[in-house]
Amino acid sequence: MIDVWDFEDICPYRDDQVPEVIDRLIKEPRLYEMMEWVYPSHSKEDIKEMLREVHSVDDFQHTISGPAFKVITQMTTSGLTFTNMDHIDGNTPYLFLSNHRDIILDSALLNVSLMEKGIPTTQIAIGNNLLQNPLIYDLVRINKNFIVNRDVNPREMLLYSQRLSNYIRKTIVDDKTSIWIAHKEGRSKDGDDRTANGLLKMLSMSAEGDTDGLKELNILPTVVSYEFDPCDLFKVNELLALKTTGEYTKQENEDFASMIKGVTGHKGNVNIAVGEPLDKTIDRIGQIDNKNDRIRELARVIDEQMHTLFRLWPSNFIAYDWLHGTKKYKAEYTPIQRVTFRNYIRGRVLKMVVARKKLGHQREGFMKQVRELLLQMYANPVINKEQVGTEETQDS
Repeated sequence: MIDVWDFEDICPYRDDQVPEVIDRLIKEPRLYEMMEWVYPSHSKEDIKEMLREVHSVDDFQHTISGPAFKVITQMTTSGLTFTNMDHIDGNTPYLFLSNHRDIILDSALLNVSLMEKGIPTTQIAIGNNLLQNPLIYDLVRINKNFIVNRDVNPREMLLYSQRLSNYIRKTIVDDKTSIWIAHKEGRSKDGDDRTANGLLKMLSMSAEGDTDGLKELNILPTVVSYEFDPCDLFKVNELLALKTTGEYTKQENEDFASMIKGVTGHKGNVNIAVGEPLDKTIDRIGQIDNKNDRIRELARVIDEQMHTLFRLWPSNFIAYDWLHGTKKYKAEYTPIQRVTFRNYIRGRVLKMVVARKKLGHQREGFMKQVRELLLQMYANPVINKEQVGTEETQDS
């Protein structure tokens, strides 16, 4: 039986656990391989010395993970920008409810920006399916990640959801610590960001009134926008399987490979934006009689903020025009950007073709499918932003 108030096996490591964790990390050869990629001029002894300086979770973030993610940002992006960071009060704990594109970086880049502004970092929700590797397990828990179990027995799902809801509320309301959580289970594969009603229901389980309880959490819609997705082919592969067979089985270590590719692959420009606090929205929807209708309306408002805040890059506009055979957004990109992106897409399609042997006469059809899925992935944020504009016109 699940104890809905026992959080020991899901919460991040505490400061008193850090020395033991550091001892394990120092003995882990793969850690040095990872760190040497970030710090090529550092010897193994240099890295050991860095680790020995860590005596708390805060030490780890300021000495190890924070500086590492700054280097990764410099190496793999064309620039990282922020929008509406003034909406964040450093003395207020928030639930950063975010779209989800990259397993590691979505939350890591937010925390880097918070650290730079002297604002306490967030705890981060991460699925247990991503923690099969003992090294990754230690690294994420010492970096303020808490565990969301994805493989709960259906008969225990209600109790587990209650436990997770209790933990999130305790962390924000009692411990005054912010949390980052994706707005739905898993990353967006097709670029269409939609908040899961079930997630909002889970969040409301730990309060007597669903709307008042959600208000206590200080939900702040958060959006990360990547110009290029290093994991786009992983996602297209999954979408293809679902489209053709209706199911998808991950390969062994696929999640780990996605983590590495997401961190090390080129992302172009990246923007993180935070929206408006939802207090007024929650007050308004509290007048709706039906609970499910209240949840649906809240999800709609969150999505509207996310779609509005999403920073559109030339890649998004070019994909939209190419997919729809139009020049509607030609003012948003240069001819050189258009050629560069088209070559990028052609290269990605060719990579998928090479990976699939013996296509034979199906080659052309396969290439068309892959190209359309890639273009749809990059075009969907444009379509969603257009839809927000249409809805606003209809409402006015």
